[in-house]
Amino acid sequence: MAHPFQCITSISSDNGSCLLAACGSKILSVKLDGTVASEWSAEAVLQSNSAENDDEEDKRPAKKQKTAPVQAIVAASPNVIKLVVSPNQEHVVAITDDKAVRVFSIDADFALNELSQRVMPKRPCAIEVLPDNATILCGDKFGDVYSLPLVASPINGGNEAVNSAPQPTAVQPSTFKPSATTLTVHSGRNRLALEQQMKQKNLTAKSKEPLKFEHKLLLGHVSMLTDHTFATREIDCKQRGYIITADRDEHIRISRGPPQAHVIEGYCLGHTEFISKICLIPGTDLLVSGGGDDWLGVWEWPSFKLRRKLDIRAAISGLGSEETRVAISGLWIAPAVNIDDGMPETVLVATSEQTPALFCMATKSLLEEDSTFTTVEIPKSPLDLTCIDDELLLSLDERTTDSPRLQAYRLTVDASDMQTTVLASRSQETETKLAEANKSPSSKVEEKPLNDLLYGIANLRKRGDASAPDEQTAE
Repeated sequence: MAHPFQCITSISSDNGSCLLAACGSKILSVKLDGTVASEWSAEAVLQSNSAENDDEEDKRPAKKQKTAPVQAIVAASPNVIKLVVSPNQEHVVAITDDKAVRVFSIDADFALNELSQRVMPKRPCAIEVLPDNATILCGDKFGDVYSLPLVASPINGGNEAVNSAPQPTAVQPSTFKPSATTLTVHSGRNRLALEQQMKQKNLTAKSKEPLKFEHKLLLGHVSMLTDHTFATREIDCKQRGYIITADRDEHIRISRGPPQAHVIEGYCLGHTEFISKICLIPGTDLLVSGGGDDWLGVWEWPSFKLRRKLDIRAAISGLGSEETRVAISGLWIAPAVNIDDGMPETVLVATSEQTPALFCMATKSLLEEDSTFTTVEIPKSPLDLTCIDDELLLSLDERTTDSPRLQAYRLTVDASDMQTTVLASRSQETETKLAEANKSPSSKVEEKPLNDLLYGIANLRKRGDASAPDEQTAE
């Protein structure tokens, strides 16, 4: 069984464009001329670190410690679960499922160079580089949102290596001392309890290893955080930032941006199921949200008002999947062209977990009462989406080597009828350029671990199938 590309994103610069595609623990940098510019692998990093540890052990006169075999290192290599690019297209930030935030620089030939690795206390589930190109916004499943400098700077005079992870430090044990004494305890029962407490001489206090890199805790949720985004709005002739977060408990929270992230402006309330994805509509004050409900919400987020519910259930039922429950796995804004005048348009693209289709609607039609989704059927379930040169690149859950794991589409908007519709056509020219990436070797993987990596949105449902696993852990 071949491994599909679970995450993709793109880079555009003066030197051209390239696609970044994560396949398990590997990240490929693919130029649109069909060549692979570079390949980074967490597995190779772990093997390199293991070799360095062996060299250090050889230099020691004392007995060697046993090191993990290469097979164990390969099995433990972390998978990439998120990929984002900085606004200036100069850095890439990846999250791996070992809780690490990894930052890469991109050279003129689109080669990746890992600059830093910072291991967070809980597993990150959302990541974004702010418009200042210097700050990472990182949210974890525990509900906390941190800000990190894009270029890592050690604190307390320490050195942060590229592939370093937090190492445990020795903690000085502290002896337990009861507050009571034999002079203050008189009854027989209390004396017996005091004797038991005095025997606990080796009881040590629990300590938590502090993070050894610069970070700031901005805000927290009491529920599992699922997604966040950063918005700006002009207030009194000044640009003010906002952090918009979504959680499993049906909340969309609007908080001020740093340094006032503790100030909550308000909530967008109306969902009755979990919220998994939120997406800002460029050039407007609109926000689209989706999750386990049968509809997508269109919000005027500065006033916290729900402007419209978009029926996504009807679009899914049109595929003959009436039994499939909605679990929104992606919301994107994609470029399109107006079929009449050739002017650029934008389209909202939504996907539902394990549903082989794209659900599209022109952004200018989001508030029109009669507008509906256009369904674009595709061969396999979509995993991720990115845009390059006005085209849509799509990663599919294709697990055989005979069919392409990457496909390309062009979107057009037809407003000639009474209703605005979105049309999609395959871009064979771009898919030909991606042939080498589609043929790139992938590690063999078993079905269950792969499904656990690719599909977890439906597990957020609280009142779903009792036999389904309930992903509430923050680890």
